[in-house]
Amino acid sequence: MKKILAASILTLAFTLANAQESYTIKANIKTEGMPAEYAAYGEQEITTYVKGDKYKSEVTSMMFSSTSYFDGKTYCVLSEAMGNKSGFKATAEEMEAEDKKNKDEKPKIEITAEKKTIAGYECTKTIITVKDKESGKETKITLWVTDKIKSSQKMRGNRMGFDMSEIKGAPLEMEMPMSANGMDMKVVMTTTEVLTSAIDDATFIPNTEGYKLMSYVEFKDSMKAKRGGR
Repeated sequence: MKKILAASILTLAFTLANAQESYTIKANIKTEGMPAEYAAYGEQEITTYVKGDKYKSEVTSMMFSSTSYFDGKTYCVLSEAMGNKSGFKATAEEMEAEDKKNKDEKPKIEITAEKKTIAGYECTKTIITVKDKESGKETKITLWVTDKIKSSQKMRGNRMGFDMSEIKGAPLEMEMPMSANGMDMKVVMTTTEVLTSAIDDATFIPNTEGYKLMSYVEFKDSMKAKRGGR
């Protein structure tokens, strides 16, 4: 379940980042149902900058921060947690080749007729049913997708955990149930603002000073080790 949660958040961050015009998209994530004393740890902020085929996506929380870049050919992902800085650089071809080895089953996607407006954009309710490969348990994720912000198919596929290629547009809100330590919770991601002002090209140049950079394969292996081999 934790893998699905991380994959879902990253999928949305990458998808929002990949619009075909220039945007700055601000969103927040909250985990509902956590004990009050831990509630702040379940909150994250995401700011995504887009200009043509370039993007930068920043995720910050009390526990960690992560910044993802794409310049049209090369990815760079930088993460910091408890003072440890690490990351990787990889071409699109390298990432796609590695991810084909771990391709998951396609999720079930239901596009409903229900609509609502988020950050000034009309969105359509879309329900994704994802099956966990380890437990076989199904999780229903609710997305609100706008077709006014186009997403590139190149960034979608199965990279972040499940295939979103059938979704035409950018999700501006997500709701996903989860459980941990016997508690039922819900992760909610909501876009708060979409800006269309000009973005400086310098925004998309990563500063890797102080980070330990790995190959994409090494980075994935290190993440797997942190999850206890899962």
